[in-house]
Amino acid sequence: MTVAHKIQKKHLKSLAVIASVTALIVISSTMAYFTSKDNTTNKFVGSRFDVMLLETKWDPEKAKNVIPGEELDKNPQVTNTERANCYVYLRVTVPCDTTMVDNADGTPMDSSTDANVPMYKFMIKNSDDTYVADETFSPNQRVNDHWQLIDSENKGYTEFDSENKDYVYVYAYAEGNTPTIMERNDITNPLFDKLLLWNFNEKFDKNKPHDVKVEALGIQTDIPANDIYGVWDILSGEVSG
Repeated sequence: MTVAHKIQKKHLKSLAVIASVTALIVISSTMAYFTSKDNTTNKFVGSRFDVMLLETKWDPEKAKNVIPGEELDKNPQVTNTERANCYVYLRVTVPCDTTMVDNADGTPMDSSTDANVPMYKFMIKNSDDTYVADETFSPNQRVNDHWQLIDSENKGYTEFDSENKDYVYVYAYAEGNTPTIMERNDITNPLFDKLLLWNFNEKFDKNKPHDVKVEALGIQTDIPANDIYGVWDILSGEVSG
């Protein structure tokens, strides 16, 4: 079975978990702040507003035979499809590995380097139509304008799941620390434009799932918070899990 088949199998399992969590959010929102959650293939409607994740360039067929160093078109955006204004966030979960990485150019990594490298790096488009990614042995990622990473400790990521070896990145659509109000039918800039699969050595485990999960999260603007961290504190309590 190919790596891609394993990715797809794992992805389907992830969707089932997301769907069950979202159902709980809709029920509980009658006594809390109204929230909505979506992913790349399922649409979930909250009690008062709906946010939808768009990926106009994503082609799942091209993800079936991905090789190290390959680029995949992927441009996650969020739109507010209902009447209530909201703030929106994107949460991206990226697997990582310490033992099987090589340098970006394919040469062996220095054995003294100690880094958990995300298996996928985000790529953004330059003004000259070239695409660039952060290619350091670090969790750092490049994103497009108006997306602010929730990272109060300047770690380069929001949190790290040491058990599953996943980096979790949460981005607010904002200007600086002020979240942008999304009115009906507003659409964000893409968070990034492509994914770059890092170069791996012979230790690459084809039997391990290597999927990237992208989630769109939203919350009404009528809440007692007006900066990206305060809003996220409230929203994360509503969509935890």
